[in-house]
Amino acid sequence: MEQNNEVVFAQSVGDGIEVIYLNQPKKKNAISAPMMDILADLLVKADNDDAVRVIVLRGVGENFSSGGDLNQETEPPTPERARKTLRRYLRAIRAIRSISKPVIAMVDGYAVGGAFALVLASDLVCASERALFVPAFCQIGIIPEMAMMKYLPELVGPQRAKELLFIGGKIPAQRMYEWGLVNRLLPDDELERGTMAFAEQLAAMPDASIQITKTLMNSIADDNLNACLEAESTASPFCTTTAAYAKTMEKFAR
Repeated sequence: MEQNNEVVFAQSVGDGIEVIYLNQPKKKNAISAPMMDILADLLVKADNDDAVRVIVLRGVGENFSSGGDLNQETEPPTPERARKTLRRYLRAIRAIRSISKPVIAMVDGYAVGGAFALVLASDLVCASERALFVPAFCQIGIIPEMAMMKYLPELVGPQRAKELLFIGGKIPAQRMYEWGLVNRLLPDDELERGTMAFAEQLAAMPDASIQITKTLMNSIADDNLNACLEAESTASPFCTTTAAYAKTMEKFAR
């Protein structure tokens, strides 16, 4: 991988594979609204590139992402500002689901909060055995965002999803694999090689049939996605006005 100073960047690795990197390793690739804007734009750009057949989404370094950067706001939160910021995050979810090219999430280390939501929205998932998935939203005083309340119950069932979302905790990759949320569970030192082999296999398939199949499946599954995201963009900003959220933010400001 070439050195790059962009917080999100794309790199073609040949054989029809484009890799998009979350590039904030010193922050464990914590995501922000500007990063999600760039990610959405890069996804659409790759989808419009005839040379690209498969997109791999990964983090630089030892983590996929530690989730939302809780220190990105420099001003006191207001519902209006929170809503505007959240809608920029939601662009990335819409992009993953609406583009025709398949997206493989390659997960090492932590995938927390919004990063976990990016994984759930992806078409396929490869994870290292040490990977940990953390649905951290309610624990900081806000509701689950980025369509997590839609996709997690659909994938693991409503009761299990509620427990995970209410209480949180670290979900090991092995359990994610057993639940069917991970396609390839790989030894830590084989994650990159195994993911690229999986991507190469997919890229060698007839591209039109793969892309149309993804589009049709997502169209059927996502008929209520926009309603879910619009509801989030109203409900979640309200949570930023609560005392519980303010108390949580005080801990991160210290």
